[in-house]
Amino acid sequence: MKILMYAVLGDEKPYIKEFCQQTGHQVDQLTDYLSEKNVSLAKGYDAIVTQQTVAIPDSVYQQLAEFGIKQITIRQVGYDILDLPAIHQAGLRASNVAAYSPRAIAEYTLTQLMNLIRNNKRYYRATTSGDWQWSAAPQGREIHDLTIAVIGAGRIGSALAEMLHALGAKVLAVDPVYHAQNEAFLDYVDLDQALAQADVVTFHTPLNDETAGMADSAFFDKMKAGSYFLNFARGGLVVTDALLANLRSDKLAGAALDVLPNENEFMSAVSDPKIIPADAQALMAMDNVLLSPHVAFYTDLAIKNMVRISLHDAVALANGQKIENEIFD
Repeated sequence: MKILMYAVLGDEKPYIKEFCQQTGHQVDQLTDYLSEKNVSLAKGYDAIVTQQTVAIPDSVYQQLAEFGIKQITIRQVGYDILDLPAIHQAGLRASNVAAYSPRAIAEYTLTQLMNLIRNNKRYYRATTSGDWQWSAAPQGREIHDLTIAVIGAGRIGSALAEMLHALGAKVLAVDPVYHAQNEAFLDYVDLDQALAQADVVTFHTPLNDETAGMADSAFFDKMKAGSYFLNFARGGLVVTDALLANLRSDKLAGAALDVLPNENEFMSAVSDPKIIPADAQALMAMDNVLLSPHVAFYTDLAIKNMVRISLHDAVALANGQKIENEIFD
């Protein structure tokens, strides 16, 4: 079988080579995202795989179907880049990698939370300028003394909740889907209860019509004064202007973000800091805000699993087989 893989990273190539050696399938690689400009390159292939934060235009799906391709597989968790009705109207099947390594994102969230509550950005900036005094930052806080609300208790949110519980935190979860086994390390509550009680609010929910812009001014109004806000899910969940307003007013003690709504304008590139969007520059300038370039997933295990699972699923879908990771409407 011939597979075309879009947006390939250098770190993925050893696992792609290993897959080809083990299965005998051919995997050709492109470094660009799948788009209207390069979908024509998929002609003659049996399956395609991509990974991207840029939405795929509807016209691409029809073009793939005309080439005889039966599926589209993304090697990532979030599938907000896909238009599922358009995919299925074109006669295609779709899949993601729902659990390449939930702990990768959970561990990175925990890492940044610890950096945030211990004021490490402030101390780093102070020491690099020669100031080694404790007074360079406020006193830190300790995980076991915090109530933490996890918005979205799926695979990633549950993994984080279990870690936080093990460290002694009280963990609240907001999720429309109830999993009884999670009761061992979290308490399910509604959103208003969570925001009123939490010292930390962290997002791990998909981006869809119901969650887009969820963290708006009204959302932040309901949060406790002096609380922390984290987003390691999708940038579009947060209204950045509302977040900035609450940071500037000191309503929030700090924030840690791995994603931004406009990240496609500048992330994954080397840019002059002066041309980065103004809201991102404002966040970067704050001593109590940690920004990272959408790397929470980026571990050796996660990359290996993303490649292996997506390629095996692409083959299965192309052959008309059922798979666990298929995405339906």
